[in-house]
Amino acid sequence: MSTLYKKPNSPYWYAQFNDKDGRRISRSTGTESKRDATRIAQALEAKARKLRNGEPGMGTAFATLVDAAAREAEAGELTLGRAEDLILRLHRLANPNFRTVSLAEHLDGWVKLQQARVASQTNRVYIDAQRRLLAAVGPRIAAANVGSLTKEQVEKALVKITLTQVGSTARTVSAATVNMDLAILRRALTVAVSAGLARANAAGGIQPLPQGDSYERAAFTAMEVRAMIDCDATPADWRGAILIAAHSGLRLGDVANLTRAHIENDRIIIRPEKTRGKRKTIEIPLSVPCIGWLGDRQGPLFPSLSGVKSPMLSKAFGRIMEAAGVPREVIEAGNVVKRRSFHSLRHSFASWLAEADIHADIRQKLTGHSNAGIHARYSHHDKALDRAVGQLPHL
Repeated sequence: MSTLYKKPNSPYWYAQFNDKDGRRISRSTGTESKRDATRIAQALEAKARKLRNGEPGMGTAFATLVDAAAREAEAGELTLGRAEDLILRLHRLANPNFRTVSLAEHLDGWVKLQQARVASQTNRVYIDAQRRLLAAVGPRIAAANVGSLTKEQVEKALVKITLTQVGSTARTVSAATVNMDLAILRRALTVAVSAGLARANAAGGIQPLPQGDSYERAAFTAMEVRAMIDCDATPADWRGAILIAAHSGLRLGDVANLTRAHIENDRIIIRPEKTRGKRKTIEIPLSVPCIGWLGDRQGPLFPSLSGVKSPMLSKAFGRIMEAAGVPREVIEAGNVVKRRSFHSLRHSFASWLAEADIHADIRQKLTGHSNAGIHARYSHHDKALDRAVGQLPHL
């Protein structure tokens, strides 16, 4: 009901009434006549009531939501998820211009933000993970607010990814790949929480899958490396690339794109593509065979490999292994199946240094590994272990 009052510094009557949203407001009637002011106040209130009845305002909408929450709470049906949904609706009413960000939008923005921070190969990994995750959650969840994503939805998506067929093969996505997708999603959602887009990280409390379907990496023997270099089917650029990789521990992409500019005083000085975002430069002395192969070569050291995408290079190296009679998989003691690829040359490099009793700190510096735990996976100490046991006293 409207009421009239006067301000000390004004001759006009003021009307106080509830607006269309149920808020108590004041308006000047613009008249000194109380009779006229009463008529104007009644008209203002009637207009507000009409708007309120015809189109529920904020106050009415708020009251409706709060009443719904009270009824559900009294009936024992107000779950945490339902309460969060009601709060989100209240927030939207109070802030109609507030822009929510969908899961798809947030992941896309996060991946693009990483592009300037990580190597191109790592960025491709992020893009693939984004594609798998969005396909697994489905279009409805992907288009929903990133803050509404639940732990249950993430867990169901991960299970769905494990059942996804890889290309035209009979294989499905490995547990290692699924765990990598989980780690990427967790990082992206951490940013969402920090930005106030989500209340909690839906991927934060999920345990990685057991990786029983994943292959361990094995090193090449010196004889196998020699066989690949000497094989008639191995192109000249690949012979040099295999030699350099085995005696430097560099990754495939870094080796393929080496130029004379990376060589200084018989050393390779390079900022590896994988750790370029960390601005880590490593320095590796060239062995005598590498110096001999290098000779007076200028420009790109491996012209036919430079600029070629890693998947194509990996397939080409697989053909070299096959032609040289070097098996892709080996079965080691305990019936453990291990797989080899160009990256195994990096394992060979670290293992040969370990067998020569080169201290772990030096090996880690040469390979550029960020911590000892990662480096330990690259050092296969078979002969070193034999020598260690051989030092035990006769009993």
